[in-house]
Amino acid sequence: MNKGRIVLDARSLRGAPGGVASYTEALVQHLPELLPEVPIVLLRHPAAARPLSPAPNVVEWGRRGEPNNPWTYFRMGKWLNARLRPNDLFHAPYRILPRGLECRSVITMHDVMQAAYPEMVFPNWLIRTLVHPYWSLAIRSAITSADRILAVSQHSADDTLRLDPSCQSRLRVTLLGKSSAFRPMSPSDADRVSASIVAPGQRFFLVLGGGYPNKNHASAISAFTKAFVPEDNFHMLVIQRSRTFPPEIRKILRHSTVRSQVKVRGSVRTEELIALYNRAEALVFPSLYEGFGLPVLEAMACGCPILCSNVTSLPEVAGDAAIFFSPKDEDAIARAMRAVVTQSGLRQSLSERGLRRAALFDWRKMVMETVAVYREIAPWLPAPRA
Repeated sequence: MNKGRIVLDARSLRGAPGGVASYTEALVQHLPELLPEVPIVLLRHPAAARPLSPAPNVVEWGRRGEPNNPWTYFRMGKWLNARLRPNDLFHAPYRILPRGLECRSVITMHDVMQAAYPEMVFPNWLIRTLVHPYWSLAIRSAITSADRILAVSQHSADDTLRLDPSCQSRLRVTLLGKSSAFRPMSPSDADRVSASIVAPGQRFFLVLGGGYPNKNHASAISAFTKAFVPEDNFHMLVIQRSRTFPPEIRKILRHSTVRSQVKVRGSVRTEELIALYNRAEALVFPSLYEGFGLPVLEAMACGCPILCSNVTSLPEVAGDAAIFFSPKDEDAIARAMRAVVTQSGLRQSLSERGLRRAALFDWRKMVMETVAVYREIAPWLPAPRA
């Protein structure tokens, strides 16, 4: 049998943070070293750094557009088919699979919110009405068409099955990992790296995410206003990649006595985030829905205590290393925050459990498992290098 190539859509790698980008970056990093004799093609967005990989078995095809937009779904299949060989394998790591592909295909399902729970992604009802039909069509079509489906958690696998029970035989779970960059730092280094964001010595809780309704940041902030008074001298830092300072947060803080102790800002650099994880009293993660919850894993790897929701994938990720609460119970969130700063030894215990838990998740292991799934549909692929 003639050997083919692995073609990976890596257009999400354009410098913006997020779970899909971290996942794709792990594939770009580890696939060439695990399969050094296999040609690998990366689709690279023109705005990305060049090259995405220095590996000798990697070539890159420039292609504009987002990996999840309508052009990708409706038109890119024709563009790819003109370049693909019969034994090639195409991996779409962002839910959307180009229609009409003439080669084996793999998709990764991080979650199905856009199709099943659009109100958690699109808070504006008019936008939701306009875009939900496309997302529902594209995600369901990808599930139906892909030769293999990779879910990043058992929860994501279960939700995918609820959309299409017929895909069970093609569905595999490959848990996410974390970069070795997320690590404990010395207090002095953590203070130095993050001093421009939070003053050294200031005690704060960290909230992190895209700022969309599923992240439920408003409940975290409301709980903070219930848990502390100005004299307690605790702060909350909210980092939102999108929808920074949405109206629901402004409304909560308008009449709060601790409004000056809540800071909302956009993205930070990775090294700054690692330092903030190291310094925070805890990561407060009251999400209503997660496909995985990568910030929880990254925070645990830094020794940051976890206070998080007891729903969707989060218990699967945090295990015994978190204080769990119902994301809609603001009093429970407030009690968790108070507990971590008042109960002797609790913060240290959560930190130690989190470090042990985080050690179980590894990007290289995830890519090894991904290659094993590739080999189910591409028998020409060799076993990955140990």
